[in-house]
Amino acid sequence: MMHRLCTRFAAAFPLWIVLGCAWAWWRPADWTWFRPWIEPGLGLIMLGMGLTLRVADFAAVGKRPGVVAGGVAAQFIIMPATGWAIARGFNLEPGLALGLILVACCPGGTASNVIC
Repeated sequence: MMHRLCTRFAAAFPLWIVLGCAWAWWRPADWTWFRPWIEPGLGLIMLGMGLTLRVADFAAVGKRPGVVAGGVAAQFIIMPATGWAIARGFNLEPGLALGLILVACCPGGTASNVIC
C-alpha cells in the first residue's frame, strides 16, 4: 500500500513542480525564506526528476545518437551563434551583447529555471 502511494506521488512530480511554481509566482513573499536553501532544493528537484527515469529511457537515447548529436549541436553551436546574431542585429552595447551571448550559451533545464 505504501509503495503504491509513493509511486503515485512520484508519478505526479511534474504536477507538484507546476503547483509550486504557480504559488511562488502569485505569492513570492511566501518563498523568501527559501533563499538559503536554493542549492539543496535544486539538488532535491533534480534527484526527484532523476528518480522518474527508467532504464528504457536511457536505452531510447542510445538508439538515436543522431538526435542526441543534433541537440548538442543546437545547444553549443546554434544557440550561442543565434545570441551573437541577435546582439549584432540589434547593435547592442558590449555589456548587453555579452550578457545575451552568455545566456544563449547556458543549457536550459531545471538549474536555470530555479535560478531564474
